[in-house]
Parts: sequence; structure tokens; C-alpha cells
Amino acid sequence: MRFSFTSSVLLATHAAAATFYASNSTNALEELSLSGAYGWSSPQFAPILHTCNETYTRIINAHLQDSLEAAAFARNRLMEYGKDDEIFMRWFGDGSIYEVIGLLDYLVEANKDQISWRCDDISDKCDPNPTWGGYSYEESQNVLCPYFFQERVALSKMCFDGTIVETTPKHYGGIDMLHRYLHLPAMNTEYIQEYYEEIDEILDLAQNNATFATRNVDSYLYYIAEVYAESVVPGGCLGDL
Repeated sequence: MRFSFTSSVLLATHAAAATFYASNSTNALEELSLSGAYGWSSPQFAPILHTCNETYTRIINAHLQDSLEAAAFARNRLMEYGKDDEIFMRWFGDGSIYEVIGLLDYLVEANKDQISWRCDDISDKCDPNPTWGGYSYEESQNVLCPYFFQERVALSKMCFDGTIVETTPKHYGGIDMLHRYLHLPAMNTEYIQEYYEEIDEILDLAQNNATFATRNVDSYLYYIAEVYAESVVPGGCLGDL
């Protein structure tokens, strides 16, 4: 189902007390999704529950807009350069380009009615883990901790806060939103997982086990970040490997 502000209450039927929080940025995101911006024909958005206040809702929607842009740059790079591209081979080796394209399409355009964003620390995990951006609750909800709102930045700051290696891709809220979709069994179908998160392990995976590189969450995050950085600074800002 497409994200619709006017039918926001209906979209949250999986949680009786859950509603969207109305904000101008919600309207803007709806208009953007209907405009065909970034080449997506039917981007889908998970409901934002009432536990997120207006400020948090605006931040979430801004990062969701960035996620559309980041994923579009990655898909366009794949379509233009194919699997022989240096960036593709760095993160996926000789893995299947069809699998990578398919996941990007799925992240943006798959139905997300069954999942949601929430901002209350329902499992009391944020305070004991002050550097957590969030965590999954049950199998269908992403809880965002205060750290997410304090530390995640817009894609417009790509390369200005340091190299990708220094900051990690999750520093950018739009990329982290894509990452958090894949925390949920409803989205990862237990096929895409965080097998490796350290960069040396991710690089080794691409060269020695490409089949799993295309199933490793952080391989996608680094690919998306490096591709986007190329649009910001000639040669990008990956940093020293």
C-alpha cells in the first residue's frame, strides 16, 4: 500500500492505539513519492506510530526521503556499469548483480503495511545501550532510540564528516533506515542478515565468498554509501582500507 497521509489511521490497523503523527514533512514525503522522484514508481513507507512526536516524525521523514535518493543512486550505478564495476566488485565480488538490484527494489517498493517505526523504548534497551540507534521489537517494529535522532545526519553531509570508513555508512540516516528495514524478519525473510559488520571482514567476504556477500547487510550499506559519495566528491570519500 502506498504511504498516504489522508488515510494514515487506516494504515496503522496492526496496532489498535497506533496512528500517524501529522506533520508538514509527512505531506511532503507523500508528494515526493507520488512525483516519481529519483525514478521510483511506487515507493512504500512503513507507518510511523504516535509514540514519535512531531520533531521525531519530521526527522524520520527526512531520512526516509534520503533513503529513496541513496537507493536510487545505487540502482542507477548498477544499471549503468554492471557487475564489472570497481565498486560492485569491492563489496560483492563476483556475486549476482540481479540479487543486488532485486534487494534495492525490494527495500524501496515492497509493501510495508506489516511493519512500523516507533519512538518509545518499549523494551527498555535504549538507556542501557546509549550508543544504540535502535532495535527491533517483536518481528515487525523498529524502535528508534534518542541516539538515532541525535547522531544520524542527512546525506547532504556525506564526505563532510569524514570518510565512509571513519564514520561508517550508518552515520547517515537515510542509509541507516534501509539497514533497519533489514533488522526485521518481515523484510529480511531471514535470507539477508548481518553476517559481518567489520570492514575487513566485509571486504574478505566479497573476495572469498561472494554468494554470502550479496546476503550480508553491511555489504549493501558500504556499496550504497560509496556510490553516493561518488556523486558528492570526484573519486568519493571511502577512505583508507
